[in-house]
Amino acid sequence: MRAGKWKEFHMEKAKIDGLQMFSFMFLFQFGSLIVTGLGLEVKQNNWIAVLVVSGINILLILMIYGPIYNRFPNLTLTGIFLENTGKIVGTVLSIIYNFYFILIAGFILRDTGDNIIKYLLPETPLEVVLLIGVLLISYSCFLGIEVFARVAQLLFFIMITLGIMGNFLVFASGIVDPIHLLPILEDGLFPLIKAVFPSIISYSEMVVFFMILPYLNKPQNGVRIGTLSVLFSGLAVSWTFALTIAVLGVYGTELADLPLLDTAQKINVGDFFQRMDPIVILTLFIGLFIKLNIFFYAGVVGMAELFKKQKHQPFILPAAIMIFVIAIVSAENEIEKKELLKEKLPLFIELPILIIIPCILLVIIAIRGKRQKRKHLQPYSKGSMKDE
Repeated sequence: MRAGKWKEFHMEKAKIDGLQMFSFMFLFQFGSLIVTGLGLEVKQNNWIAVLVVSGINILLILMIYGPIYNRFPNLTLTGIFLENTGKIVGTVLSIIYNFYFILIAGFILRDTGDNIIKYLLPETPLEVVLLIGVLLISYSCFLGIEVFARVAQLLFFIMITLGIMGNFLVFASGIVDPIHLLPILEDGLFPLIKAVFPSIISYSEMVVFFMILPYLNKPQNGVRIGTLSVLFSGLAVSWTFALTIAVLGVYGTELADLPLLDTAQKINVGDFFQRMDPIVILTLFIGLFIKLNIFFYAGVVGMAELFKKQKHQPFILPAAIMIFVIAIVSAENEIEKKELLKEKLPLFIELPILIIIPCILLVIIAIRGKRQKRKHLQPYSKGSMKDE
C-alpha cells in the first residue's frame, strides 16, 4: 500500500504552523507533569527528576519517534502501521493504539472531573461535570484541528502570562527559601533513577502526536519542534517544582495534594494580592484540557482511518460515549487511582505501547528500507556485469 494512497482516507483539509504545533506539545507535556507530578519520594531533588525524565524523552524523540516520523511525515500512526506491517497486523495494532488513546482520554477526563469537584464545584455531581467535559471536547473535535490549534496557541500565551505573573508574585511575597532545596542528591543517583523509572514510561506519550503531525505545514520541522517543546516544558516544570519546594519545604510539598496550589495560597503582596488560587487552577486546567483534547482527537481520527472515512465527525459520538463510560467506572478513590496510573498502567500497557512496539516498528522500517535499496541497485549491478 503506497503512502499517498492511504493518505486520502484520513486527511482533514487543514494545516497548522510550527508555533501552533509547539503550543500543542508544550501544553501537553506541561499538563502531564505539573498536574500528576513525579518523584516526590526523592524529596528536594524532585526538580532534578523532571529534568531526567525530559532528557530521556528527548532521546526517545531523536532515536525512535523522530526517525519513524521523518520516514513517513504525511502518515498518521495508523497509516504507518498499515504501510509497514501489512493489513492484518497493521489493523490490529491500530485498534490497540486507538483504544489506548480513548482509554487515556477517559482517565484524564476522570482526573479533571475529580479536580473540578475538589477545588471548584464540591456540590456538583461527578456525572454532570464529566458530561460537560465530554460535550466541550466533542465540540472542539467537531470544529477540526485548525480551530483547536488556534485555541491552543491562545492558551499557550495565556499560560505563559500567568506563569510570569505567578512567579513575580511569589518572589514579591518574600516566601522563597532556597535552603529547602539542599542538599542536592544527598543519597546519590540511584534513588532518583528508581523513582523516575515508571514516570519515564508514563511521560513518553508523545507517540500520540503521530496522529496530528501530518497536518504540520512544514514537516521537516516536526522533530525539532517536538524536541524543543519537551526541553522547554521540562525546564518550566522543573523550575516550578523547585520554586514550590523552596516555598513549602520538602514535607510541606509531600503533604500537599496539589503543591502548586498551596504555594499560590501563601502569596501575599502588601495585603492586596493574596491567595492567587485562580491562577494555578486555570493553569492546571489549560494543560488538562489540551491533553484530553489531543488524545480524544487522536482516537476519533484513528477510527475514521480504520473505516477508510475522510470525515472524522461521525465517530465523535461513539468515542465520546466510550470515554464517558471509562471515566465513570475508573478508580473510585485516590489509592486505587495511584495504583492504576503509577504502577499498573506504565508497566503493563504503556511500556509496550509507547516504547517496545515503536522500537520494533523502527527496526521493521529500517529492514524494509535496506531491501528497497537492494532492489534499486540490482538492475544496475546486472547491467554493469553484462557490459564487462
